[in-house]
Amino acid sequence: MASVIGGEAAFIGSLTELIELNWSAVDALRAALSRMSRPGDKSRLASFLSDHERHLEELAALAHELGDPPVESAVRPKLKSKALTNGMAGERAILEAMRHYEEDSCAAYERMISSREGLSDRARDFLRQSLAVERRHREWFAEQLDARQGLLLLPL
Repeated sequence: MASVIGGEAAFIGSLTELIELNWSAVDALRAALSRMSRPGDKSRLASFLSDHERHLEELAALAHELGDPPVESAVRPKLKSKALTNGMAGERAILEAMRHYEEDSCAAYERMISSREGLSDRARDFLRQSLAVERRHREWFAEQLDARQGLLLLPL
């Protein structure tokens, strides 16, 4: 098992947080895909969905290496975003909700990387690569929001 600041329990707790955030993003992206009208947006969101699904596999493998594989039902939160669940928001609101998911993911990866000594090289590399992916996602959502400044929220 890895030697980490805060002990194994704290490290597994941080991994669980990352798994929860990635499940939230997966669920949100699935909901968003059905509500976006632009083919380019759908393609990009599908790519982001694939990234988050890959992150889930890697995070589960990392937790398994530490002897505590997560149980999906225990860490899969309910989708909380009203913009993605009630169908009463326009694409701009959906993009804003997704940007927030990516901000939360970036913050969690940054905390995990900066506060953990003793991470294996593989774990640290994975976390850094995942953070870079999440930053690209966040940047894309921010760019789309800037490009769509002033769009109204309309029922779907």
